[in-house]
Amino acid sequence: MRVATSFRRGIGKARWGVHWIVRPARARSEADPERRNGPSGAAATSEWLRSCFGDLRYEIHRIFVDGDMAAAYVTMHGTHEGGLPPGVPATHKPFAVKHVHLFRFADDGRVVEHSAVRDDLGMIMQLGLLPPPAATPSHR
Repeated sequence: MRVATSFRRGIGKARWGVHWIVRPARARSEADPERRNGPSGAAATSEWLRSCFGDLRYEIHRIFVDGDMAAAYVTMHGTHEGGLPPGVPATHKPFAVKHVHLFRFADDGRVVEHSAVRDDLGMIMQLGLLPPPAATPSHR
């Protein structure tokens, strides 16, 4: 229960990673090197996301805990302020996309591993950066 409580309090806070990420070695990330590992990487990622997305927040729908693992089913909300994808100007459009974040925790409750499944395609489409799929003609 400590894992779920600390996660609920911390997710989405800019400096959460400084206190809750313990080991640098287990990041699964396509992020730039300075944002990949450890507490400083988590804090840098949080600050970078906030620079790309105004009003960034995570709505937590479910947290599942099993031993030293937790899964969080969330909706990420924000407004596109530019910077992601790189070189694309801000659309200032709002978006809301589902994510699943997986965490493994040390005995003291700090995160030692994280991975996520995100709906990046849905976000890009909501921001108008990719046209919706063309309607397929019906066959009669």
